[in-house]
Amino acid sequence: MSQVVPRWYEHWTSNKVYDGDMIVLQGQEKIFLSQTKEGGDINKQYTSITFTPTQADRFVLAFRNWLRRHGNGQPDWFANISNLPLPSTVLSKREMLDRFEQHTLKCSSCKGAYEGFQIWQKVLIGATVIFSATSGIPADVQFRVLLAGLAIVSAALAFTLNQLQKNFEFVDYVHAEIE
Repeated sequence: MSQVVPRWYEHWTSNKVYDGDMIVLQGQEKIFLSQTKEGGDINKQYTSITFTPTQADRFVLAFRNWLRRHGNGQPDWFANISNLPLPSTVLSKREMLDRFEQHTLKCSSCKGAYEGFQIWQKVLIGATVIFSATSGIPADVQFRVLLAGLAIVSAALAFTLNQLQKNFEFVDYVHAEIE
C-alpha cells in the first residue's frame, strides 16, 4: 500500500527538528564534558544542568535516574576521549547540519527522491532549451507565445526543484526564523 505523503517528505519535516536539536546538543556536549572534567557525576547533576520540560523527556530522566541508582555512575561518558576535541568544536555549523552526508546518502527514500529531483531538473532544463529555440520558428504568433510560455514555465519548475533539492543537502538553522 502506497503512502499518501512520501517518506522523503516526512524526513524533510523531521530534519527541521533534528537541526534544532543538534544545536542544543552541541551546547549540552560542552557542558557535560566540563562537568565530567571537574569530577562531577553527570547522572546525578542531569536535572540541574539540563532543561527537560516536556513529557517526551520523561524517559531520558528515568534512564538517568536508573543509571544513578543502579549503574554506579557508569558509563563513564567521556573517559577515553578527554584529550580529543569535541565534534562541535571541530565541525563547522555547515558540516554539523550537512543533511546530504548524514542522511540523504544513507536513506533509500531520500536518495531516490534526490536523484529524481536531479533527473526532473535536467528534463525541464532540456524542455526550456527546446521551447526557447523553437518559439521563433512557427509563423503563428499564438503558437510562438505558447512555446515561449512553456519555456518560462519549464524554467520556473526547474528552478523550483533546484531550490527544493536543497532540503536534501543543507538548510541553515536559525532559531529565530523557525515558525
